Amino acid sequence: MAPTPRRVRQLLSWFATAAVWCSVLTAAVVVGVHSAFRVIEPASAVALGSIGAAGAGLLMWRAAGRIAPGRRVTYQLLAAGIQTIAATLAAACWLPGGSATVVAGIGLSAATVIWSLALLRLPDNGWDPQAVQRRLVDGAFVGLCFLFAAWLLLARPLFQQFRGHLADGDLAIVIPAMMGIVMLGVGFTTTFRIQRWRRRHALAYMAVFAVHLTGMATFAAWQWDRPDVRILWWSFAWVATCAAILGVTYLARTQKPAPVDKPNYPGVHYTVMGGAAGLAAAAVLYNGANTGPLPLDAALLALAAAGTLAARLVLTYFDVRRVTGEAAARQRKLSAIVGVASDTVLVLDPDLTVTWHPEDSAWRPATDSGSCVGARFLELVHMDDRRAAEEDLRTLLDGISHTRQVSLNIRVRDSARRWRHTETVVTDLRGKPQVRGLVARMEDVGARRSLETELARMAYTDPLTGLANRRALLQSLEDGVSAAEHETALLLLDLDGFKNVNDTRGHDFGDELLVEVSRRIKELLRPTDVGARLGGDEFAILLRASWSEAVATAKALVARLGEPYDFHDESTVFTTGSVGIATAAEGFGDPEILLRNADLALRAAKQAGKNRHATYDADFDRKVRRKNELTQELRGAIRRDELRLVFQPVFSTADRSIVGAEALMRWHHPRLGHVSPGEFIPAATESGLTQDLAVWTVNRAAEQLATWAAAGIKAWISVNVSVKELHTHLFATEVNTALIAAGVPARRLVLEVTEHDFSHQMNTLVAQLSALRGAGVRIALDDFGSGYSSLGQLERLPVDIIKIDRDLIAKDDGGVGPLAAVTVALGRILGMEVIAEGVETDTQLNAMIAAEAPLVQGYLLAKPMEPDDLTRWLADDPKAQRPALPAQSAPAAVVEPEAAPDGGAASGDTPNDVPKSEKS
Repeated sequence: MAPTPRRVRQLLSWFATAAVWCSVLTAAVVVGVHSAFRVIEPASAVALGSIGAAGAGLLMWRAAGRIAPGRRVTYQLLAAGIQTIAATLAAACWLPGGSATVVAGIGLSAATVIWSLALLRLPDNGWDPQAVQRRLVDGAFVGLCFLFAAWLLLARPLFQQFRGHLADGDLAIVIPAMMGIVMLGVGFTTTFRIQRWRRRHALAYMAVFAVHLTGMATFAAWQWDRPDVRILWWSFAWVATCAAILGVTYLARTQKPAPVDKPNYPGVHYTVMGGAAGLAAAAVLYNGANTGPLPLDAALLALAAAGTLAARLVLTYFDVRRVTGEAAARQRKLSAIVGVASDTVLVLDPDLTVTWHPEDSAWRPATDSGSCVGARFLELVHMDDRRAAEEDLRTLLDGISHTRQVSLNIRVRDSARRWRHTETVVTDLRGKPQVRGLVARMEDVGARRSLETELARMAYTDPLTGLANRRALLQSLEDGVSAAEHETALLLLDLDGFKNVNDTRGHDFGDELLVEVSRRIKELLRPTDVGARLGGDEFAILLRASWSEAVATAKALVARLGEPYDFHDESTVFTTGSVGIATAAEGFGDPEILLRNADLALRAAKQAGKNRHATYDADFDRKVRRKNELTQELRGAIRRDELRLVFQPVFSTADRSIVGAEALMRWHHPRLGHVSPGEFIPAATESGLTQDLAVWTVNRAAEQLATWAAAGIKAWISVNVSVKELHTHLFATEVNTALIAAGVPARRLVLEVTEHDFSHQMNTLVAQLSALRGAGVRIALDDFGSGYSSLGQLERLPVDIIKIDRDLIAKDDGGVGPLAAVTVALGRILGMEVIAEGVETDTQLNAMIAAEAPLVQGYLLAKPMEPDDLTRWLADDPKAQRPALPAQSAPAAVVEPEAAPDGGAASGDTPNDVPKSEKS
């Protein structure tokens, strides 16, 4: 398996640590052996110091392992420098004299290089080549200047006084000492260049320099044969400084990030460099005045310092080139961005004079003379926008604007002498030394304004007719009803039979018709009126007019729409329109209420026969609300057990006995109270609930028949159904299921169908009635004589019973109609049972008896009653215990509804046994 870089670093660390401790332990053994033979060895103190330094370096290495990865390498380098000195000085204790000196010099020099690298890396926690180069060159220059002055004025005379000339062993001391001074200069100058961690950096380089100084002093005292006590004290100082740098490492582990960078002091940095150069120059002058020419070694140091200064100049040259290139690149990038954008930028001085404009911008503002820079900014602005712009800019200049920024919607002339709509943001940057003025960013929004205008037109206009749409109408309504000085009226228009035009001629032809209708509407509009198409064939007209003027406009509109429509294919279409009228006074100032009132008026016009106009009627509004409320509440009436059945008896004229009963539905709502069938039956018909009500009625009737059968009562019950239920195949199944579940014979149930319902889908109706009749259920024709059925249809229908409509029996004066006896005779001829309903007077009853009508029903004999009351009556009547009808002619009892406008009906009261005023 290939070793990873981390594994390689660990192995190298272990090898280096092993080498250090091998050298240290070897030195300890050698020194100990020599001491055992009572040979005085000054290296004993050096060996002890090496052991302490190696231990401190090892602890520092381990402590650095818990520092953040970015800073860890720096402190590991510091630990490596300590171990390098410890290893080389320990090696010098057991190697021969010449080799020991070379090894010690190399180790001390290597440690200095390692520490210098650590100090250069410490500010950035990483290697930034440019920053490292500048720090190294600056620090080397300062360090060499200090070294030059110190060597020339102090160290060199003292060295010549005590040592004479440099020997080979002295180089191992002098060279690392010189490198240490250069390292001190690197740390000193770096501290002034960084913007954070200055104290940490200063503490680190002072601790490093202290370790280097004490290590060098220990080695020099040993090599220059100083007393053993002095060597021992320098060894203790060496170990103490190693412990100090170990403390720096532990502090770095708990160091928190600097929240804010400290200010940079470039003046102090260059002062230090200038001071170092001045010190070196003073040393040259002093030496020249007192000693003479520079010695070779001092001249070499001066040349090294001059070389570092030249290197600094070279770096400065490349830095200037790099910064200039980057600035040029940023300028080119800015120009490219500005050139492709719709924005342009102007810089203004405090007098609002243009001082700068990008050369590569997409467009350039210009005055009449074509200039931009040097012109007054307000000269670029359209005359109509100039005053407002000047006020806003004055507010910005006076410092009133807290945001130091203003936005201007102004028109600005460009170099092509066109006025551009702009959104200009002017920012006050007078406090910025780089600008010292106002910056105006001008965005050309002409295309966007045009698009917004077009979108607004599309959002408020019907695309087919060009009239306003619903949104525009509502906006106009809000404006109209809120203006108290104007009278507002709303007309809603709906074409009569427009769906037939679409179905027969196609939608394209229908669109042409709508366009022609909109043209006729526009002809009637005044400048203050608003015409709109709400959708489909529904239009609206908002009038600034009184009620009488609105009615006159509606009449003219109905008449104009009723005229024939001629089309390009030489075809002619006739259609009409219905108009609803509502005024703001009726809408209470609310646009939504006004629109609703007009819609209710339109509905009233439709129900009144179409091709007319109608005004809003509060009574009609209440009826519609009542009907809608009934429709909503009726949907849960069965589930809430709010419905019940009452029964009106049917009597035999032969013996006045009860032979059957008609089931009539009643609804009691906990909040609405008793609701008349005349109200809820039409609501059920329109909402499609008659199927559920009919099935519920059949089930309740079957349960009542089962109760009577258990009591020995043989009477039958009739239930009224509409053609809609009979056209549903599931209804016959529901009827049979109810009868089987109750366990009653099918002949005890009679289904009544109103006569005028028979005109719809005759073949299907005959088939359904035949299927029910085949199952044993009896069929009755209700309200006979009030519809349009022919005698041929009557013979074709599978009907068992005829119920004569009360209008044929009763006159308004209480008399008997002349057709009653004829109808009874007709039923007898056709072999059908006849029930005369609506008998209310003795005269009518006697007439039916004289006409030999077998069965009668009406308020004269009995009103609708509760099931328990009728059951007691039947139980007390012994005649009710026998079969009520012959097997082939059992009459049917009916839950009678009011006939719906379309001919449908549902369970409810029939008018055959109640006065005209109580039909429901």
